[in-house]
Amino acid sequence: DCFFRLRLVSVSFLCPGGWLLAPNSVQFSSWEIMKRPTEEDSLKFTVKIQDIAVKRATETKFLGVIIDENLNWNAHITKLSKKLSCSAGIINSIKDNIPAELHKDIYYTLFESHLAYGITVWGGEKNYKIDALFKMQKKCMRILFGDKEAYVDKFKTCARTREFDQQELSAEFYKREHTKPLFNSKSIMNVRNLYVYHCANDIFKILKFRTPISIFELLKFSQRAGKSTLLVTPAPSNEFIYYASLIWNVVRDIIKVHDLNSKELSIKSKLKEQILKIQSEGDPLEWGKMFWNSLDYGIYKV
Repeated sequence: DCFFRLRLVSVSFLCPGGWLLAPNSVQFSSWEIMKRPTEEDSLKFTVKIQDIAVKRATETKFLGVIIDENLNWNAHITKLSKKLSCSAGIINSIKDNIPAELHKDIYYTLFESHLAYGITVWGGEKNYKIDALFKMQKKCMRILFGDKEAYVDKFKTCARTREFDQQELSAEFYKREHTKPLFNSKSIMNVRNLYVYHCANDIFKILKFRTPISIFELLKFSQRAGKSTLLVTPAPSNEFIYYASLIWNVVRDIIKVHDLNSKELSIKSKLKEQILKIQSEGDPLEWGKMFWNSLDYGIYKV
């Protein structure tokens, strides 16, 4: 009734007969393709090696990306959020011993390298799922580029030493520093715009070099005159092909891509410049609708 695809996750051990797979050290994960598996299906489906039942894993890591049995990215985003929290803690402990001019390099090396890894795969999730990552990114920006003196000065004196009408602290006292000016002053893209940036770059390389061919064959060029680089957007879904096609059709108009002869470096620089420009628009302090939101709701104006 059900069609499963299996992946064995573990390491083998050495014994006198050579390298063998240890049944008690193996785990398997199953992904339901035809329908959502029921508890009864899960109990029926077992894997045995040498008559030893293999432990079932609810999630597994493949090339640094965590895939769970429900084929969503909740587990990966949760683990990534913890990793980014750890990175932010490390940055906080070392930044005072490193020159300020190198702080941006620290951000790219210790934080964004984790945040951007595989983002074209999982970055299309809804905003409420990505918010945890965005909060960690804002925390890192405050640590590296925020006004530390103003933050520390708040807590230098106790309430009893303040003036009478200032002893009861309001919500304004605990309000965190706005991060939008920090992102814009350092020319750093937020997590949503990182997704747009990497998706557009990847789809350009796929179209230009036609590799990997398996993904290229899923893309369909428009037959309209003068629209040689326009893609036919597939039916809405959570797949990379849908979001990448949607993003590419907007980006190609913004940076004027009329053919695929442009160099990658030129596309990257133009795209980053335009995304940062859009990111800086609107309220100078509060985050409004970001580039991705505009694409999501189809209201972006060139």
